[in-house]
Amino acid sequence: MLKEIWKSILFFIIVLSSFSASATCLKEGDKVSLTGVVSEKLYYGPPGWGEDKANDEKLHEWILHLKQPLTCVTDADTDNQNWNQDVQLIMRDSNDYKANKSLLGKSVSIDGVIFLAETGYHMTPVLLDDAKFEVVGK
Repeated sequence: MLKEIWKSILFFIIVLSSFSASATCLKEGDKVSLTGVVSEKLYYGPPGWGEDKANDEKLHEWILHLKQPLTCVTDADTDNQNWNQDVQLIMRDSNDYKANKSLLGKSVSIDGVIFLAETGYHMTPVLLDDAKFEVVGK
């Protein structure tokens, strides 16, 4: 009987710890690995930020469309229903864009650091800073 009680207690401890682990939110500065399809998307910048597409700056940003949407990111702007579907990629070395161009449209895993949008040039609420690519399913 005592053995059964201990088994039950251990079971509940394991279940409770798994709930707390899955409930943990990402936060700015966290190192993560995200998987999805990378693409280059056109956005409009100044002066009108899309109001005057003929004269607005054309911004070609790299976006990772996530295989599994984000569930929780502390302090991210979650007002848009699809806030968690895409992340903008930031690469430290501008040569990295050219070196990884062959990966556009492919499923990749990207390591980087969570970064929250701060300016109009940040196209998604959550960005991935210092992005490093790896092809999935080679």
